Amino acid sequence: MQRAVVGWLLTISLSSCAAGPAIFGPSTGMLTGHVTVRACGGAYRPEQSGCAERPLAAGTLTFRLSVTNGSGSEKTATTDANGVYSITLPPGTYAVTVTPGITHQASTGIGAVVGDAAPRRVTVVAGRTVTSNFTYTLQLM
Repeated sequence: MQRAVVGWLLTISLSSCAAGPAIFGPSTGMLTGHVTVRACGGAYRPEQSGCAERPLAAGTLTFRLSVTNGSGSEKTATTDANGVYSITLPPGTYAVTVTPGITHQASTGIGAVVGDAAPRRVTVVAGRTVTSNFTYTLQLM
């Protein structure tokens, strides 16, 4: 009888280990959104009413998870042609930086510098989808 109870308890504990994430819930969250760029400055054009805003295609978003001991993990996502990104991350608060896909166009002589270089922060929650949109300003030279 005692062997049967021990075998039963062992079976239950091993099966619950395999189903751990299902029992305790999801261990990751989804982060999605759009990245747009505002192009400001450069030569004055009468038809230009302000800073033009466009989706950032082929931009790289870097998500850096900060932890208390000073080391953290880092993951990246790339925007599509419409500036849309999506990434699955473990829960936590991330510093987000964006690197444009193109920072200089030699054919037009237009250079750009990201004006909003400070990282933004987003919090990822397990089992949820968080939408976070970013707009960065480029100062044309």
